[in-house]
Amino acid sequence: MTSYLTTPEDVRRYTREVSKQVDDKRIYTYIRESEYIDIKSAIGDALFLDLKESPEKYELLLEGGVYDDCGEKKIFPGIKAALNYYTYARIVKNGDGNVTRYGFVNKDSEYSSRPDVKEKIIAYNDAFSIADQYLKECVMYLQNNNKQYPLYKGKGKIKANRTIYKIIGE
Repeated sequence: MTSYLTTPEDVRRYTREVSKQVDDKRIYTYIRESEYIDIKSAIGDALFLDLKESPEKYELLLEGGVYDDCGEKKIFPGIKAALNYYTYARIVKNGDGNVTRYGFVNKDSEYSSRPDVKEKIIAYNDAFSIADQYLKECVMYLQNNNKQYPLYKGKGKIKANRTIYKIIGE
């Protein structure tokens, strides 16, 4: 299997509750999407590739922690925390939908109830805003410590890579 920066177990452990019934294969799909769409675009291809090839060199960047910025102590959550929340947001957005020969369908059972679209969008937007904030703090860390990370060529900003859903009416 391809190497990822996080695991389905970490997504379940470090975000809001995700059922054990959600298939790991599906979660790995969302991890891959989150790595390439959100993380890579924020830190750049060179750093992203090196991070994937040699994660042991980037323990603080991956796990987060405390660092010194001109005599001021700062804390940041780490790339994994951001990645876990981006993945969680994709799980919330895509939920239990499956493409079948009859088109896109949602699984349903007698023991579950469907959240309305409004609730789903609110949860998705909230999870993505947490992930965006976590990644922003990681990028600030990289910017403040750019001599330690010569592969980072960013300008200390991130670009939102998502569609924002607004609820109109009831």
